[in-house]
Amino acid sequence: MSGISGARVGFILQSGHWLGGRIYLRNLLAAIRTLPGNTITPVIFTGKRNADASTDYPETEIVAESLFDRKSPAWFAWKVLQRIASKDVMLRRLLRQHDVFALSHSFQPGALSPVRTIGWIADFQHVHLPEFFTPKERMRRDQEFRRLCKYCDKVIVSSECARADLLAFSPKYAHKAELLRFVSSPMPFVDAATLPDLRRLYSFDGPYFLLPNQFWAHKNHRVVVEALQRLKRQKKSFVVLATGSREDNRNPLFFSSLMQYAAECEVLDRFRVLGQIPLDHLAGLMQHAIAFINPSRFEGWSTSVEEAKSMGKQIVLSDIPVHREQAPERGLFFPPEDSEALAQTLLDVSERFDSQQDEAAQKQARARFPERQRAFGETYLAIVGRVLNLKRPSNRQ
Repeated sequence: MSGISGARVGFILQSGHWLGGRIYLRNLLAAIRTLPGNTITPVIFTGKRNADASTDYPETEIVAESLFDRKSPAWFAWKVLQRIASKDVMLRRLLRQHDVFALSHSFQPGALSPVRTIGWIADFQHVHLPEFFTPKERMRRDQEFRRLCKYCDKVIVSSECARADLLAFSPKYAHKAELLRFVSSPMPFVDAATLPDLRRLYSFDGPYFLLPNQFWAHKNHRVVVEALQRLKRQKKSFVVLATGSREDNRNPLFFSSLMQYAAECEVLDRFRVLGQIPLDHLAGLMQHAIAFINPSRFEGWSTSVEEAKSMGKQIVLSDIPVHREQAPERGLFFPPEDSEALAQTLLDVSERFDSQQDEAAQKQARARFPERQRAFGETYLAIVGRVLNLKRPSNRQ
């Protein structure tokens, strides 16, 4: 691949970056490391407050600068200079200082010439579910996405659904879209917590479903609560263990309102919120669950669905276009607003569950994973190669 050998590619990881973005980057860098013909060197730029970056991203060069610590003096100076200058002077200087030739998955669309930029649009949720955003937030996202499309050399999207959204949103720049469907690494079971320890730590008994989604309004936990209420009325005993952050910055009252609704439905004994838990605990819960659940009303490319695919686990998921595109082999779909259909699906999955078949499926998925991961890394390398070989027009179209 001409023009790419030895290229240093930068990634910006600001302090407080959302969990999904950190997991995405971890999976991408892992895929790059596995390639025998890897020709790029990733460099992560992060804040000095982000002390765990070297642990999260092993074998990766880390540059810590207070520039990337939100609301630090350096960060404020950077933002002010961005507004008054036509070029992002501070970031460009830093990237060139570290011999970075391309900035990848960028949310910083300012002019950085001669550094190439690969933007990233995770999803167009604000277009499909505007009710979850304020008018100001929708306007900000529109402006940010349009700047990315205009100034970046390429823009990565994670699904054909998102590529179609980009075509409708900014048809002038649709040719810049690059499809990169990420692949999640399976949870390591070597140090995973045992099932007896998990039952003792989290006080649950018997079989359970796992719902590993953040507590954000569009993730649609409410339909699971309603399904559990239906099953309780049928005198069916089910437990759903829900993990993930309880903070929804766009809707701070969401979690408390959800739990109040679960109390009204009298299912707090069945809808068990564990919150954010250690990785070895999550790995154990994933390994022994009957199935995962993802009831989300919208996704860019679902991490939990990819984890189910990489681990060979069954997953009960909402019937939305991107979930169909992800096509998990052991996926069972239900209409996202139909709690009756979800309740019946959970009942069917529970009654048919066979631990030996589940273990065999997990083993088979792990055997297939290296090939899937390699394809992910090779696709990304091809995108970087195309970006580095681009001839830029003088007006940066």
